Amino acid sequence: MSSSGTDDLTGSLLFAHPGLLDPNFRRTILFLPRHSLEDGAIGIILNRPIQKSLAELAEGDPASVLNGIPLFQGGPVAESHLTVVSLQWLQSSSTVAFRAFPPNPDGELEIDQDWTPGLRGFLGHAGWSQGQLESEIAESSWIIQPPTQERIEMSDPEGAWLDFMRSASPVLRLLAEAPDDPELN
Repeated sequence: MSSSGTDDLTGSLLFAHPGLLDPNFRRTILFLPRHSLEDGAIGIILNRPIQKSLAELAEGDPASVLNGIPLFQGGPVAESHLTVVSLQWLQSSSTVAFRAFPPNPDGELEIDQDWTPGLRGFLGHAGWSQGQLESEIAESSWIIQPPTQERIEMSDPEGAWLDFMRSASPVLRLLAEAPDDPELN
């Protein structure tokens, strides 16, 4: 994948550069389920857990399949809109399988059994208009990375961004560990 922003980035991960100060995306990791040069892009933030399950949000039956589905802040667009997705790492092809589950007309979720692994709920999403993400990439706001099993399954969402920055390069580590306000150091 090129950092020039000219490629189709569908399926890629975006790591916010430590210098990206926008509070909507500061220290985030996003998955891009859709990207095109003509239509822009849609992403979901993978590392901002809300500390509730989907069943708690829906006040549903605690024995329901929704009980174990964690919730995340998906992004600043349509923050009250819930999207349930499955992100599954496919070892055989070293790729990510992505599927969204919109509610049926009765407001119920119909989730195929094959897609229950990797289920997560997202409130909101990120969106970019035509050329917007490419401009942000050209400004070095984002570090584009291919997905890996560890990054998709993300055992520690809250620490994943810093872990990546620490391992990416000494400069990124230094920038990531710097305080937001150096005067408070």
